[in-house]
Amino acid sequence: MDDAEFRSLHRRELADDRINGASQLARKALDSLAEFSGSCSADEPDELQESLLEFAEELQYARPNMAPIHNLVERWADRVAGLEPATTEELRRDGATIAQELSDGSIHAVAAAAHEAARLIGPGATIITHSLSSTVLEAFRALAAADVSAIVTESRPGLEGRNQARYLDKARVPVSFITDAQLGHFSRIADVALVGADTLLGDGALVNKAGTYLLALAARDCGIPFYVCCESFKQVPYGAASFELETLDPGELDAPRGRYITPLNVYFDITPARLIDAWIDETGVRYAARADSDQD
Repeated sequence: MDDAEFRSLHRRELADDRINGASQLARKALDSLAEFSGSCSADEPDELQESLLEFAEELQYARPNMAPIHNLVERWADRVAGLEPATTEELRRDGATIAQELSDGSIHAVAAAAHEAARLIGPGATIITHSLSSTVLEAFRALAAADVSAIVTESRPGLEGRNQARYLDKARVPVSFITDAQLGHFSRIADVALVGADTLLGDGALVNKAGTYLLALAARDCGIPFYVCCESFKQVPYGAASFELETLDPGELDAPRGRYITPLNVYFDITPARLIDAWIDETGVRYAARADSDQD
């Protein structure tokens, strides 16, 4: 496989992945950069550095609604761009080492954020969640011996909730598995809603799998807290006005055919900050400031 084929294959794998969450995909991108550091055919350090940075830019925009891919790959690219290697061997080694360091940091942040979420929620809770999140899964694992239970949605059309339910089953967490349409009903019997994030916008709004906004609305109406748990590197400085939601293949919907039927598959939605009760990351918990009228 030549360099162009390698880059195209790994970029496509990242873009087409419907199984892993944003943090896992960010680490997958770092793995690809580490591998390309070793396999790239460039003979000179400058040429290799240029090829690595071009590939990094391609990966950054493979999944535009997933901030950790962009942010972690950008950190990798910034560090690689600052290197002044004497040989290609040195650059190959440094490129792989930097990728591993950032990946390890991501794993540590997931664990720390999950610990904070578990501490906040505490034992005995029924937790409703939507989509697949490695951070939420780690929080459940931390609470597995604390008599918690889960309500997990299918999360159509990708059905990521199926994997979340399987992972929770292996962790011995009791799971009620529901369709997305049952979110409102089951929010009434939950104690807390907990979701991960694909991106956190500058004003605190959440970008996550479509259906998350509906869960936040249901949680507010049912009087249960809605928490977002993710690593701090999922944050971006800009707001919703400049954020374009990713639209994926409408064929995933298996919609009926008809002259006047247009299937739409906007894969993510935006939950405004006013519906979020707390943001949890590896540094701790940040609570929302509620007006008196919101607390009545």
